[in-house]
Amino acid sequence: MAGFTDQRGNFINSIMNSVKKIGSFGMAYGDLVVKNSQAVGVTEAQFLKNGGITDESFLYTLRKSDSTSKQYIAYFDKDFKSKRTYCQGFSTNPEIEFILDTICDESIVYDEKNFWAYFSFVQHPDLKDNVVQKINDRYKEVYNLFGFNQDIFAWHLFRKFLIEGILAFEIIFDSKGEKIIGFKELDPSTLVQSTERQEDGSYIETWIQFPDNPNLNRKLYDSQIIYISYAKGSGTSLRISYIERLIRSFNLLRIMEHTRVIWNVMNSSYRMTMTVPIGTKSPQKAKQTLGELMSIYKEDIRLDSDSGELFVNGRPNIQFFKNYLMPSSQNGTPDIQPLGGSGDAAAFTDTKALQYFSDKLKLDSKIPFSRFNQNDQNTMGTFSSGADGLDQEEIRFGKFIDRLRSIFQDILIKPLWIQFCLDHPDMKKDYLLKSEFGLDYVKENQFTKQKEIELLTARKDQVIKIAGLKKSDGTNYFSMKYVLDRYWGMNDQDRIANEEYKKRAEEKKKVEGGEEESEKGEEFKL
Repeated sequence: MAGFTDQRGNFINSIMNSVKKIGSFGMAYGDLVVKNSQAVGVTEAQFLKNGGITDESFLYTLRKSDSTSKQYIAYFDKDFKSKRTYCQGFSTNPEIEFILDTICDESIVYDEKNFWAYFSFVQHPDLKDNVVQKINDRYKEVYNLFGFNQDIFAWHLFRKFLIEGILAFEIIFDSKGEKIIGFKELDPSTLVQSTERQEDGSYIETWIQFPDNPNLNRKLYDSQIIYISYAKGSGTSLRISYIERLIRSFNLLRIMEHTRVIWNVMNSSYRMTMTVPIGTKSPQKAKQTLGELMSIYKEDIRLDSDSGELFVNGRPNIQFFKNYLMPSSQNGTPDIQPLGGSGDAAAFTDTKALQYFSDKLKLDSKIPFSRFNQNDQNTMGTFSSGADGLDQEEIRFGKFIDRLRSIFQDILIKPLWIQFCLDHPDMKKDYLLKSEFGLDYVKENQFTKQKEIELLTARKDQVIKIAGLKKSDGTNYFSMKYVLDRYWGMNDQDRIANEEYKKRAEEKKKVEGGEEESEKGEEFKL
């Protein structure tokens, strides 16, 4: 057993030495920013108020967090675990499930190949076509290593991200540290950011797992961790996840529903008031007699908010008829009289207040009302592909989905970038190259194509009208290149791709010996 432990220790050390080199990718620029900064950052100031900081690595970490995009670190939030547990239970309510499913269905859409996103890359002059093709192959490898190609695991991960607010994974490398071979999900509440000072005075970003538990303590480099958080930094938002914004409005709606159920149940039953003669009994004996009757005839009503069941005296069925048996003596006979309902019935039969809190929940969800409300045909409405068919709610909802996708895409982009740097170490200092890595999310194909066709048709009509403007001498007023760039939306990448397709078409004609007229360069016909 000892031999296995020693072998495993050497194996891990070899991986860590290789991964350590990956952890320095892109750190030189970050070092320069932190070291040359003269001001005191927001996070740094919060710690300096309590006294000086002697740990140089910790001070570097604080300064680094103020100079880059901030992550919400769950380890520093003592209430994170309790919030996460509550949100997990809260998400099981049917109304919340509908909201979560709607957002997930809009964000993660699978095509016929079971892909929900494809690698998107802006053409880079220093990269050849075979390099771009290799990046695409690496992307498919990372996609498969996550298991996204097998089922709807990505959909469930996105749902978990909406509920808990944070996802964390370990990137696992081979024994040489040259290739990613898998991923392991981690508990984000056990991770805290740190730095490691190198011999040359530079720093490498690290993550410490279980910093307060020596038996479970682990040091992982930033290149080994994928950390995605809904909240960013400190003070930007008190909510750690999307679902927290729904708690208040949903609880108010549930209270309003419960009050109406309880009121209707209480006033639909036929209740009695009892007058029990106590004769010459002492107050203690009288209370005992009344207590016995109360234990026999009392009704305890409870509404289960999870199942919607109504329990009367612990039983799930309401008793609509009840017999009362009373003793008769020389002191008298108990008197039982019907007890009328009390309270204003109009306040509990009016559904306007209930509708108000229901609309408040829909508003807080950021989902357009049209996706909730049913029309007279019991449908959720029809989809309009016209440019004038999108209202402001749909536009805002689309932007909200794009923001969520922008955060979630790091689950694939970060390991892909790390693998790219391993394959091409000479490109690791190209700080602008990483910004050109992105994901092209799959959207609702039918709706997207209809929208694109209509927009292209509208642009075509606009281009024809503008390009047809003439000067007094009969020449064109606008350059065709300007018109295509400004009103057709063509960029340099589109133009390069278009020239490439034209070149391929010319070569194909030469091979086939075709006699068709070749396409003209600047001539534009519609």
